Amino acid sequence: MVEQRVVDNRVFLLGLDGLYRHAMKRHEGTELLICAQRVAAALQVAPANVPVEGYYSEAEELSDYFRIMRALQQVEGSRVSEVARMNEFQRLREVTSASLHGCPVDEGKLLSVGRDALSQALLETFPEWTVARLMVAANEIAQKTDDISLVGLASRIRDPVVLAAARESAVLYAEAVAGGIPAPPEYVWAVEDDLVELASRFIDAFNTLFGEELPRPEPALSRRYWEAYKENEILGRCVRIGYDDRGPMRHYHWGICRDATGEFTVQEFWNSNVWPTSAYRRALGPGGRCPKFSKEGRVNGFI
Repeated sequence: MVEQRVVDNRVFLLGLDGLYRHAMKRHEGTELLICAQRVAAALQVAPANVPVEGYYSEAEELSDYFRIMRALQQVEGSRVSEVARMNEFQRLREVTSASLHGCPVDEGKLLSVGRDALSQALLETFPEWTVARLMVAANEIAQKTDDISLVGLASRIRDPVVLAAARESAVLYAEAVAGGIPAPPEYVWAVEDDLVELASRFIDAFNTLFGEELPRPEPALSRRYWEAYKENEILGRCVRIGYDDRGPMRHYHWGICRDATGEFTVQEFWNSNVWPTSAYRRALGPGGRCPKFSKEGRVNGFI
């Protein structure tokens, strides 16, 4: 029998997520790091002393870039004139305001931030945040605003695992069967046309911005997306997507873990501290089980 490997909406988007992360790391650890360092030096801004989130803890240069950018994001917009003529600043502004990240929002700071469908959903539903409610809201907003960011694309398929993975970035020997070596697997393209069209725009925007060649979303490249999906580690990714500062600071997180049946699930939790991916992964139980948090916010067993 020929094994079929179906590239459906989830596989495709997690594959695209993996390809995007791999490409972004190269740019962030090289050209964009240099840009951030030079702009920060011109403004005499020191790297922010904040937890390093997402994949940025995987390499020193990525951690440096993360902390410098966090500092630059807090610089008041009134200082733009000091760096406006710098090519490095223009490049950072081009990247941070790209449609890859949602709709750019000017909050009176040096650099804009992207408001994707999930960000907007958080704004509209606060403080009643739940995975179920945010999935519905983000889906509606993504369609209404034509959001082509990775988060926007994930919002359209109402898959919380893909959405959590997007918002944070396989077998050598096969079992022999009677009759000899198994036939090569068959890759089946089952991505919805509307998602392909929107993802094409995301890919075009990325390739234009960075001179890259993220693969076209088409049946002929099913195998490439499947392999990117298999290599993309999402277990343990954790992202802070909001906070409540009406009293003692509390941060709202989504983490990807496995439930009691071994299936991926999204764990939502509040904590007084920011939980980056690196810390959340260390807190996972056997087999990637979801950690259980005490009222004080400490890990107390597994769900």
